[in-house]
Amino acid sequence: MFIRLRTARPDDWSGKLTDLAVTVLALMILIVVLLVRLPESWLALAAGRGWIVRVVLALAAWWLFMWLDNALRVLLPRTPYLFGRTLTIRARGRRVPLPVREIQAIHVETRPPDERETFVVELRSGEHHDLCPVHWQGAGRMYRRIARAQRLAR
Repeated sequence: MFIRLRTARPDDWSGKLTDLAVTVLALMILIVVLLVRLPESWLALAAGRGWIVRVVLALAAWWLFMWLDNALRVLLPRTPYLFGRTLTIRARGRRVPLPVREIQAIHVETRPPDERETFVVELRSGEHHDLCPVHWQGAGRMYRRIARAQRLAR
């Protein structure tokens, strides 16, 4: 079973910088995958077809860089993330881990100053915490994952 890490990318320069860094690194690795001399044993496994090995290597690198992108996003201060059954958000200047089973509801509210729609989690204790703006990249996937984990936890 794969451990799932879900994040939402902030729409400011820091989120775009993490994506740019991972993209540049991925392109450099992709060039190496395309140009490197393949071991004979790998070619034997692919019946002498090097393109099959290169496609497998490129897909493995793509999967690895998705994880790297999420791991870099976790380091950003405003980024909420869901790791396993724990949602970690930023509240009052520090990161707060929230067990998914303690979440009673997740809904959308508008927040000032620009009336931006924001995901809000409501805990069983009655507390409300802002998760992230709806328009952030990955926010919809995180919402679906939290809603699914919340249904499974009941």
